[in-house]
Amino acid sequence: MKRTVSILAGVLLSASLVGCSSTDADQMQQLTNKVDTLAEQVSALQGQQDQIVSAVNDSRAASDTAYQEAMRANKRIDNIAGSYTK
Repeated sequence: MKRTVSILAGVLLSASLVGCSSTDADQMQQLTNKVDTLAEQVSALQGQQDQIVSAVNDSRAASDTAYQEAMRANKRIDNIAGSYTK
């Protein structure tokens, strides 16, 4: 009795797994299309990220240049102020 129940359970489990593993051509095409769409979106995001990195690097260079100019201007002002006496 237990043996027949085990065999019956095994057959039912196998049948359910076979039903889940069936692949339909339409489903496969839809999944392929979705993967292609996601790949295009990832490529677009990578391009945007590269542009943002480039913009950040340009901003950093401009900021460093402005800082250096400000430091030089401050030194000149300090030298001018130190040279005047009453």
